[in-house]
Amino acid sequence: MRLSGIARLCLLSAAAAGIFIAGCAAPGRPRLPICPGKANVEEALATLAAHAQQAAPFKANGQILLTYHEPDSGKRKRHNIPMQLWFNPPREVYIQGTIAVDPKAVIIGSNEQSFWLALRPPEVSSYYIGDWSEIRSVEGLMMSPRVVLEAFGIIVDGEPNASGWSLKNEGPFDILTKRDDAGRLVERVHVYACDYLIRKIEFFDRNQKVAAVAQLGDYKPLTGSFQVPTRVLVTTTGPAKRTDSIDITLTSMKGMQFREQVRKLIFNPPKSDGFKHVYTLMDGRWVRQR
Repeated sequence: MRLSGIARLCLLSAAAAGIFIAGCAAPGRPRLPICPGKANVEEALATLAAHAQQAAPFKANGQILLTYHEPDSGKRKRHNIPMQLWFNPPREVYIQGTIAVDPKAVIIGSNEQSFWLALRPPEVSSYYIGDWSEIRSVEGLMMSPRVVLEAFGIIVDGEPNASGWSLKNEGPFDILTKRDDAGRLVERVHVYACDYLIRKIEFFDRNQKVAAVAQLGDYKPLTGSFQVPTRVLVTTTGPAKRTDSIDITLTSMKGMQFREQVRKLIFNPPKSDGFKHVYTLMDGRWVRQR
């Protein structure tokens, strides 16, 4: 499996959970045991890369709690919807959520070249599609395939080297921080030192403000040493300072192999017909097509 940066190390991010970790233990909750962290950033990245290489294809069922603001009115909406997830490493993700009688009301997906988010409810009706090569920073989606991939420990951008990364240990966590060539914050990854699984990722915008936070937890083993977070909470903050979130709970998982016909069917973007708003990622920014 080809690896590429971390960041995009743990939108399809994963989400991509505070409930699940970040920093101090909550009142009344036992503190996490503390284990020695990695000696340097190279060792930390190599450990995460080794985990990614253990990734295996699987299918899962679960629930999504979707909270968002309507683009035109700003009205807050909430949907608790059943979902299905298909994952074929390294970059193929498909999430489908049902609202009322529409089994494809929410679609999140990616393949080797591109990623997409389709929201069908009339009050939001939006379709986003972009190429991985166009990502400059946080792509500004409520839920991104990038977050999902990074939640599963898959590196989807850059090269697996220490360039731009720094490491510090804080309590039970190793904290990896990524900066761009100009020294601006790109993302910060919190890894629990005892099992070296990602618990939290902060994504920063062009102004170095936190634009999205993915919190991950309740990891369950799938095959061998590959573990999957069954809780993923992603919170994004838009330009108007409004907060949207998507809270994913996986209730069942099983490993599977995808036939070529199935791969072509589910790991390709849907048509944009019928959506009120259509956006394409260009030079790291979403450009409205209609």
